[in-house]
Amino acid sequence: MDKIDIAIHDVIVSPLKKINNSKGDLYHIMRNFDEGYNGFGEVYISTINYLQIKAWKRHKKMISNIVVPIGQVKFIIADLRDYSPSYGRINEYILSIDNYIRLTIPPNLWYGFMGLSEGSNMIINVANISHDPNEQFNEEQEFINYKW
Repeated sequence: MDKIDIAIHDVIVSPLKKINNSKGDLYHIMRNFDEGYNGFGEVYISTINYLQIKAWKRHKKMISNIVVPIGQVKFIIADLRDYSPSYGRINEYILSIDNYIRLTIPPNLWYGFMGLSEGSNMIINVANISHDPNEQFNEEQEFINYKW
């Protein structure tokens, strides 16, 4: 599959506010009235090393709200939902402090990511439910034909 620039149905890209302060900046992540907020289950931090790929994952119930406050990470989302108006599409997003957005990934979409910075690459996920290994599927990188 190749990258397609038409948005995947139900994915939300939210620009986030940065407040500059001479003593240290403040970066918003999520508020309970933001688009994409669907309750609170847990917040966790994940890291990805430079040029390493973690792919592919799909949640049955979890809504992920992803922010990258340190480093730069490429996210790939593939819509293989046969009922979706965007079935077959793949979108690519680069998240970083310079492109400070929140990526809301609804259930049943496959996604993976790759670290783009040589230093630390940190991902924060504000999830609507607590982690449950029984509600997710994982596949090897070859599962979706995407040229990283």
